[in-house]
Amino acid sequence: MNSVMVKKTKLRDINIPRQNPEFFGNKQDIYIPYQAPVGVVGDSYNSVTVNDSLFFNQFHNFNVGNCPTTTLFEEGIGFPGYPYLAQLSLRGEYRIIIETRAEEATREWIRFKHIKKEGYDSSIINKIKAEFKRLNIQDLIKKSLCTEGYFGLVHLYIDLETANHDDEEKQAPLYLTSKKIRKGELRGFKLIDPTWATPVSYDTIDPFTEDFYKPSMWWVLGKKIHASRLITIISQPVPDILKPAYNFGGVPFAFMAKPYVDNWLRTRQSVSDLIKSFSTMVLKTDLSQLLSPGCEELTQRAALMAAYRDNRGLQIVDKETEELTNVATPLTGLAQLQAQAQEHMAAISGIPLVKLLGITPSGLNASSDGEIRCFYDRIAAFQETVLRQPLQKILEIIQLHLFGKIDPDITFDFNSLWQLDELQQSQVNMNIAKTMCDYVSNNILSLSQIKDLLENEDQSALFSFINLKK
Repeated sequence: MNSVMVKKTKLRDINIPRQNPEFFGNKQDIYIPYQAPVGVVGDSYNSVTVNDSLFFNQFHNFNVGNCPTTTLFEEGIGFPGYPYLAQLSLRGEYRIIIETRAEEATREWIRFKHIKKEGYDSSIINKIKAEFKRLNIQDLIKKSLCTEGYFGLVHLYIDLETANHDDEEKQAPLYLTSKKIRKGELRGFKLIDPTWATPVSYDTIDPFTEDFYKPSMWWVLGKKIHASRLITIISQPVPDILKPAYNFGGVPFAFMAKPYVDNWLRTRQSVSDLIKSFSTMVLKTDLSQLLSPGCEELTQRAALMAAYRDNRGLQIVDKETEELTNVATPLTGLAQLQAQAQEHMAAISGIPLVKLLGITPSGLNASSDGEIRCFYDRIAAFQETVLRQPLQKILEIIQLHLFGKIDPDITFDFNSLWQLDELQQSQVNMNIAKTMCDYVSNNILSLSQIKDLLENEDQSALFSFINLKK
């Protein structure tokens, strides 16, 4: 039995953030299902309580900190709502973390290849490359990763000609067959901000069903869209019990970094304030004479000191009854404390300092190559786990659009992020050329096979001066 997504409170205005203390009054509120803004859910929707609402009473005594309405969100726990996450995207510290990951994951892009078989036409790969370029898929994936980093998920809508003005067709499942996606029917892919989408229904009873805590239909500004028509990207998924609270997305990468960014901002401002007023002038005087009713003399004396407090100023004090001293706060160690607070942002993001902040290692023979290689390994794993499936679906849809069928032997690989300098590249070219010559001279491969191999593996870039089409 399927159940419909819970609507426990009225749809609230988008300007009211979820972390409002009036809305979050007790500790179990981090499990309350997400409430979509007005206009996202259609008028025909009827609210029905779902099975997962039973969890809320069980976690009534969930103890996270002294103040559940403050501690949770200071530590990046709980879903603060899309308006608040949108505000985080305005700060440079969050943008550089999110955009660096998105740029590195798409910078070198992908290369298409065909698992070799008889009768393969190499022009097919070229047509697919051209279509990916025409639809600007690389930039679309980069923007999608930025949106996902800020909000926890992102949707790419598959825009087909048949469903352009047909609401009923948008609610029908989209099967990757030539009958459903005909040649020339693809209009493109559109990025859907998760603020404007929320699930229609999902199963919370039978864990063996395909839609168990997996929406089969989504509201997008009042219109129902079948889940198969949306390519959803989530890099930081959450457990099933938290999915309704997170609008069936993941943990926003920006919100995960919030405690570290807050510490950095607080440390930066504290150091700035301390430098601004690291010394204090102390006037030792006879207060019994100055503390007369109204304290006019003491006030005037303090104002006189403040007016002349300058490196070029002159302070005049009474020789017998007054003494002027300076109390200064030591500034030793402030640079290290501020640098550590800044480096903590790199720790949670997994981005080397030279990439994130432009800070290069210091010292004899210091190098950041090792850190960068580890970072590239992490990005490569991210590409495989997060981007492989969406790009594979896009590839299959484009094949149906271009050729009316899907060739399972056409696939792609992510290009390596590690780039060689000119000397290293020339040595690689020389080794490849020598190896190919040995294969030909020993009759292991023919010249035509060598050309096909170089072209299929996208190694022709190493020999751009050779026309492989001849």
